[in-house]
Amino acid sequence: MTFMNLQKENGNIMKYIRSMIVAFSLYSKIPMPIFEWRDEDLKHNLVFLPWVGALIGLLVYGISLLFDQVSIPLIFVMAVYSLVPLVVTGGFHMDGFMDVQDALKSYGTKEVKLEILKDPHIGAFAVIQLLIYSLFWAAGISLVAVSTKDHIVLYALSFFVVRSACGIISHIIPHAKRNGMLHMETEHMGHTDLVLLFIQLIFGLSVMICINLMVGLCCVAGLAIFNLYFCRLCRREFGGVTGDTSGYYIVVGELITLLCIGACGYFGI
Repeated sequence: MTFMNLQKENGNIMKYIRSMIVAFSLYSKIPMPIFEWRDEDLKHNLVFLPWVGALIGLLVYGISLLFDQVSIPLIFVMAVYSLVPLVVTGGFHMDGFMDVQDALKSYGTKEVKLEILKDPHIGAFAVIQLLIYSLFWAAGISLVAVSTKDHIVLYALSFFVVRSACGIISHIIPHAKRNGMLHMETEHMGHTDLVLLFIQLIFGLSVMICINLMVGLCCVAGLAIFNLYFCRLCRREFGGVTGDTSGYYIVVGELITLLCIGACGYFGI
């Protein structure tokens, strides 16, 4: 390898490292090195979105190992498992979920709904839907918390899988806005970035299926149905995908996989 080729290779590696730092800075509360962001630093940003999910999963699994050593009330276990993704992300995606709920319940035009997505204020419908979501989440996590270790591992993997799928769908669905953060992140994404996201998604789903065939397939089916619903929802209600709808995708996708895993655990699958 010549010096020029080596220099070019090192430059490409640094681009991905900078994009990884930007991704963790945006999508998590993990302290990252501070530097001035350039447009090209967002180019590979979504490739590392699943890595935030992998970190959440590792923390969940590590905590589960600690819980194996002590006797702790179920409500405490449920609370800790539920808080890990919120603490790591700072509720970043939940904000998008609530904005989308407010917009949908306005029953206005696409333009009105897009304006609501930009409104920093919270509406009553967002709170109501958050409460409903929390009850479903509590039901799912209560089932997973008393299931086998395999189900805990599948729950930990779900954060990686859902974010991999979100990165793909955020790129392939037309965007509702040309001036939002999501458009900036995906505008210059190359085929290599999309392939990397597909590889991560296939890897995550394959590991889930290898751990438990039926539960893995149930999660695949649940996410596939949700993808069809999400694509139709974005096109019909907003004219395309936005940063907020991507947050909505992650939040609801995590709930769907959790309920699939919890239901399978309850029925001894």
